[in-house]
Amino acid sequence: MHLWLLRRQKTQHAERQPQGARQCIGTTSPLCVAQGAEMKNAHFLSHQEIFDCAVAHLHEQGCAALLPSGGGAYRGGYRGGSCNYGGCPVGSFIRARDYMSAMEGIPVRYLSRAENEVPAWMDVGVAALKKALLRAHINIYDPNTVDLLSCLQNVHDVFGVWEWHDRLLSIAAQFGLSPQRLQDAA
Repeated sequence: MHLWLLRRQKTQHAERQPQGARQCIGTTSPLCVAQGAEMKNAHFLSHQEIFDCAVAHLHEQGCAALLPSGGGAYRGGYRGGSCNYGGCPVGSFIRARDYMSAMEGIPVRYLSRAENEVPAWMDVGVAALKKALLRAHINIYDPNTVDLLSCLQNVHDVFGVWEWHDRLLSIAAQFGLSPQRLQDAA
């Protein structure tokens, strides 16, 4: 669908809405809702909530989910010949209906890069990843949140399971988060 047609449809839809329920068009965040003249952001998960969910996911999974070609998998993955073995902590936030195989191989750090800094072959995957994480209430527009996600992704993709606890403690300290969930999981 052409961009101008999509904008026209959004404008027509917004004109039919009551004034207080109108969706903001052209704002930096698609989750921004106008209420009269006041703007409010929809609820995003806090860094602590993201960290706690990632710790719980890694503890439950107990091993890395890898792609057959190597590297960590957002969803599914292989371990010793069996498939569909969870995924990386970032992938645990992605609902099945939002998942696209084009996301695989895309480091989450590319979410905060300018369009001209992202290789063309990653465009579809980056766009799908952005949409999926926004639907999971993760603020991809905050560079600190993207940094946290990148660190959590690296724990899964780069380090051995025996190193996860120390790496997660380091991430908690780096971002000023409580390691309580990590200690409870141990």
